[in-house]
Amino acid sequence: MAKPYITKKHCIIEIVSYVLMLAAFIIAIVGMVVLPEEIATHFDGAGNVDGYGSPAVLIMLPIIMLVCNGVTSLILHLLPPDAWNTPCKIQPGQEVVVYRDMASMLVWMELQISAFTLFDTIMTYRQSGKMILVGAIVFGVVLTLTIIYEIIMIVRHSKK
Repeated sequence: MAKPYITKKHCIIEIVSYVLMLAAFIIAIVGMVVLPEEIATHFDGAGNVDGYGSPAVLIMLPIIMLVCNGVTSLILHLLPPDAWNTPCKIQPGQEVVVYRDMASMLVWMELQISAFTLFDTIMTYRQSGKMILVGAIVFGVVLTLTIIYEIIMIVRHSKK
């Protein structure tokens, strides 16, 4: 059954996000094989190592974030949109456009989560903490701005 609020663009963004997640998994698995038995697994805000562990730790972030994206995909594709928690009352006749805004928010969040997961996995694989704080800040800001923008669009479209 076609869902008019899920566009081809949404599907492409979602596919790209899962490709990025797959890349993070591949890097983590390679790291588990080729890196020494003990690696830097955590870095402080200045990029200095403050935790060590097994290279198996590399796989943890991709697993956690894959679960996050998986739940988001399940919500998008299986949960009826009238069960979604919208930030305002939807005016009759505006459902499709508002649900499309909600779908956009979900897929952009999936893409951002996947991109950050790949970035963090690469940095940990490379044993470099220099840019992890910057990456985390950029991720948090972009994610927050996406949510704010989509909420504004939802509110605007729900009133038309």
